[in-house]
Amino acid sequence: MDYEKLKEITVLYVEDEEMMRESVVMLLKRRFKQVFVAVNGLEAIAIYKAEHPDIVITDLQMPVMDGMELARQIRALGNTPIVVVSAFNDDSHQVPEANGRLLKPIRKNDLFDIVLDCVSA
Repeated sequence: MDYEKLKEITVLYVEDEEMMRESVVMLLKRRFKQVFVAVNGLEAIAIYKAEHPDIVITDLQMPVMDGMELARQIRALGNTPIVVVSAFNDDSHQVPEANGRLLKPIRKNDLFDIVLDCVSA
C-alpha cells in the first residue's frame, strides 16, 4: 500500500482509555495530515461537525456516548468512513454503519491499510 497517501488524510480518533489514546495518537500524528482527538462520542460529534475529518476511528465502549451511537449519528450526517475498534470479536459488537473494524491491540499496518481502503472506496 502507498502509505504516502496518509499524509493527505484528516482523522478523528475517539478513545476514552488514556494510555491507548496517547499511544495511538502519537502513531497517527506521524502519518496523517491532521488528527483530531475526542474522549467520548458526544465530544466526537462536536469535533466532527466543526472539522469534517476524512475518516473517523472510534472505540466502541465509551462513557457518555458509545461508538455504536456515534457511528449512527455520523452516518446520519454524511458518508464519512467510520472504522470501529474493539477488544471483542463477536457478532454483538458489529456496527452496520461502520466501513471497517479493527481489533485491539491495534497493529499499525492494519490501521493504515484499513484507512486507505476506506477513504479510497
